[in-house]
Formats: sequence, structure tokens, C-alpha cells
Amino acid sequence: MTGLLLAALAAAPSASVAERLAARKQWDELYLTFATATPEGTAPDEGTRLARVLLKGCAALVGGDAALALSLGEKSVAFASSADGLLCVARAAVKADQRGEADEVLSRGAKEFPHDARFALEQGRLALLEHDGPRAVALLSSVPGESRQGREAAGLLKQARALAAPSAVPMPPSAARPEVPIDRAPPRRGARSTVDPGQVSASYQSGVDDEGRRTRFNAHFRFRSFSAQRDFGQRADYEGTVQAALEVARLEAQKVLGVSREAPTDVILYSRDEFTMHHGAQAARSIAGFYSDNAIRMNDSAEMNDRNQATLVHEYVHATLDEVASFHGGRLPTWLHEGTAEWVEWRHQGFDGPPAQVKSMLRQHAASGRLPSLTEMAKGRLVDQGNPEVSYALSGAAVDELVRKDGVASLVALFEEVGKGAPFEVAFEKRYGEPLDQLERHLVEDLKSR
Repeated sequence: MTGLLLAALAAAPSASVAERLAARKQWDELYLTFATATPEGTAPDEGTRLARVLLKGCAALVGGDAALALSLGEKSVAFASSADGLLCVARAAVKADQRGEADEVLSRGAKEFPHDARFALEQGRLALLEHDGPRAVALLSSVPGESRQGREAAGLLKQARALAAPSAVPMPPSAARPEVPIDRAPPRRGARSTVDPGQVSASYQSGVDDEGRRTRFNAHFRFRSFSAQRDFGQRADYEGTVQAALEVARLEAQKVLGVSREAPTDVILYSRDEFTMHHGAQAARSIAGFYSDNAIRMNDSAEMNDRNQATLVHEYVHATLDEVASFHGGRLPTWLHEGTAEWVEWRHQGFDGPPAQVKSMLRQHAASGRLPSLTEMAKGRLVDQGNPEVSYALSGAAVDELVRKDGVASLVALFEEVGKGAPFEVAFEKRYGEPLDQLERHLVEDLKSR
């Protein structure tokens, strides 16, 4: 070893210094201390240790300080390339709006670690952000179904296929639907459309609402930011992700229920802080969005994973049923609204009825006499019930019973009849041939035996 190299190694900060800085979470100091260090001037074992410490800094900061996370991640893989290091660099690059670099790093990772499915998954996610449906389909389809990433890739693949699906009937600008202020109910529903929603144009157009906010809309959705101070150029990535996810929800709801919403659904995009301020920190941490006052309200802090995609299917069902009931959903019991949305969500997840764990939970509560009654769940929010998980599950099971008894079309017709003014109890007994309390007794007995 030459004297020059020995001098360089002696002058370079040690990995022990890096580990002490990381233990104190002094990430700025960590980067500055090793900014000029190079693999050539570092002993191999020190370089490997240093790469691990720098990667810790990247992982810790990727959700908050993307620029510093990117710098730490790049320095980490310079010392020792690893799959985790390359993935952290790519995720930080996306957060820092450097998608070209992210794509290059992911391509490098796919070559260096060909059996790691995470690279194809992240490249597919990046293609979705770029609104490149065909590329997203190709990448996500390459993720092995048996891999740990297989289930997540399958969920994103639904979004990719919806994004890649061509519009069969382009809608000319003159045919765009007029904008409807979100706080004003759409016109009453007329004869039900027989047009397949997949055959209606999905192309978006831009507009401005009464408060000066930029909007984007097509035949199915109208997006706008909650804040009038932000235009869509500042929220394009978020809007694109939500757009693809809601298109999956729309097609799923239409497939299962056999009906589609005719008026465009308003979608309000909240920032992370806005959603927290208006709907609470617990909601901001736990849900992707919810339907209220004729609008789906989206939480920017939620990642669009399988769970949140299923949530959007649930909320889009509410939007559809609201219109089916002529925007008089209050005439129907809460359990029927929530139960139908829950049931469609189960179908979206691949179940014919309540999943096994839901059946087990309901069986235990039925056996011990701890089930709430449908009457108790007729008004108010289920989340305010003593055990919301059981309330939602029982509501879904009750709807599953109704569907097995007389089909989905009859269920939808019940919403329509009651929305138009028929008393619920009368319409229910006429349609199902027995009063609600009798059906409930049969349901409870059935749950006990499952």
C-alpha cells in the first residue's frame, strides 16, 4: 500500500464516527462529514459499514427531507451497492421530483438484483405516477404472484389496466358536462342509463369553479383541490394516482352492482395537513378518504395500497347508491348503506361473502348474544357504535343475506324505491316476503351455525 493511500485512509473519518452520528440522528452532520469521502479512499470493510449507516439516514429521512435522503442514499450505494440502498435512492428521488433518476436507479437495481421483485414493483408504481398505463401494466405483470410483492402488484395492476384502457367513444369538448358546485345536489335521477360506463370517454378537460379553483373533469369524476390557493399543476402526481384508483373503484362497483352513477362524482383533494385539520389526526392516519355531502374527500397522506384501494371501492359505492336513492339516502337505514358498501368491498377483495375471519368474529358474537340489532344500526354512524368492526361486519352479512335471497338487482331497486318515497319497512317486506325482524332472526341463527 502506497504512503499516499495510507495517508488518505488515516485522514478519512471512520465508520465508527458515522455510527455515533447516526445513533444521535445527526443526519446533516453525517452527510457533511462524509460528503468528500470516496470508496477509493476508504478501506473495504469500513466502506461496507459506512454504506449501512448512510442507508439508515436515507431510510429515516425519505418521508420528510427527500433531498437529504437522496444525498445520503447516493453516497451509501457509492460505497457498497445494495438492493435496499438503490430502492431508498429511487424512493427519495421520486419524493424530490427527480423521476428520471429514480427510473435509472430502479433499472440498475433490476439488473444487479434480477430476482428482487421490488424493483419491478417500484418501476410500475413510477409508471403509474407518469400516467403511463401500458408500461405500468408490463412492469407490474412481471412481478411474480408468489413473491412478497405479488399481492400489492396485483392491486396496482388493476389501476394500471384502467389507466391503459382506451376510450371507445371520445367525448368532444362541446359534450363536456357542465360543472356543478359541490354544495348543490345534482338534478334528480331520471330513467336509468343502459350505457356501459366503460364505453364513455375517460378523457379529462380543465375548468375553473366559482371560487377560482382549477378543476379537471370527465364524464365520471370532477377533481378539485380543497385550497383555492393551489392549482392542479402543483398536485398533478397526487391527482393522477387518485384518478387511476377511483377508475378501478368505479368499474368494480359497476361490475358488482350492475348500475353506475350517471352524474360525475366530485372529488376533493386535501393536503395531508388539511385533512388532519378538518377530519382529525386519527382519520388522517387510518383512511384514504371518505364520501360525504356528494363528494369523495381524499387524504393526501395515504398511500394507494391494496387496503386503501378497497376503501375507495367502498366509498364509491356510497356515491353510486346516493344517486340511486335520488339523494335521499337518509330514508334508508345506515346498516343497509354501509352493509352494501362493505359487501361490494368484500367482492373486490375476491370473497363471495364475509371473509373467514369476519364469519368467525360474527359467530362468536352471535353465540354470546353480543350482536347489535339492525334497529340499533338504523340511524347514525356505525363508527360511533360500541364495536364498529362488528357493526360493519354484521351490516355486510345482512346485505349478503339479502343478495342470496333475491339478488343484487332487487337490493338496488330497494334503494331506488325508498329514495323516491316508499316507506322502508313496507318496501322491504313487499320485496323480500318477510318483515325485517324475521329476516334478522334467521341471520343470527345462521351466523351461530357458520
